Amino acid sequence: MSRRQQILLSVGAICLVIVAYGGYSDRWPWTGINEHTASLWEWLNLLLLPVVVALLPIWLRRGTQLRTEQKAMALASLGVFSLVVLLGYLVPWAWTGFVGNTLWNWLNLLALPVAIALIPVIGVLKASWDERHWRFLVAGFLIFLIPLLGGYLGDWRWTGFPGNTLWDWMHLLLLPLLIPIVVVPAITALASQDVSAHRAGETAAAEPHPAHDSTEADLGHTEA
Repeated sequence: MSRRQQILLSVGAICLVIVAYGGYSDRWPWTGINEHTASLWEWLNLLLLPVVVALLPIWLRRGTQLRTEQKAMALASLGVFSLVVLLGYLVPWAWTGFVGNTLWNWLNLLALPVAIALIPVIGVLKASWDERHWRFLVAGFLIFLIPLLGGYLGDWRWTGFPGNTLWDWMHLLLLPLLIPIVVVPAITALASQDVSAHRAGETAAAEPHPAHDSTEADLGHTEA
C-alpha cells in the first residue's frame, strides 16, 4: 500500500469516527447514526464487503504472506468477535443488534464477502485438491444439513429458513458460487493468455533476423 493510500485511508477512518461520535452523542441528528439505527449488525452490513474488497489487492499481491504474529492476531480477533456474537444473543446486548437476526441473515451477510476473500486461495486449493478436501467438504455439507432440515421440517425459527423458497436460495448463493466456479477460472485463463502473448512478443523481438542480415551482406558485396 502506497503512502498516499495510507494517508487517504487514515483520513477516511478519522472522519468516520468523528461522524459516528457526533451521531451517537446526539449532537448531530442529521447523521441518522444512533443506538437505534446503527447497531454493530448494521455496521457489519455497511462495512464488511467494502473492507474485504479493499483488502483483496493486498492479499492478491505476489509474495504476500501472513507472519506468525499476524495469524495470531487474526485468530484472536476472530475469537473476540465470536464471543461478542455469543453474548449479543445470550445477554442480550442491544447495541450489537444481533437479537432477531437468524442464521439466514448471517448467510446473507457473509456469503459474498467470504467468496471474495477466498479468491486468492482458489487456485492453490484447485491445484492441491485431494481426498482430504473432499472429506472436509462432505462433512461441512452434512453439518449444514442439520439446521437446514431442522429449519424446514422441525420449524426451527432461529434458522430463519421457513418461508424461504428455492428462488431465495438462488438469490443468496448464485453470485458467491459463480465467483469460484466461473469468474476466477475465466480471469485466470485470460491473464495467462495475456502473459503468454507478452512473453512471445518479447522473445520474437529479442531474436536476431538472419535473413535481413544476409540481405545487407549481399548488398555490400554487390556495391564492392
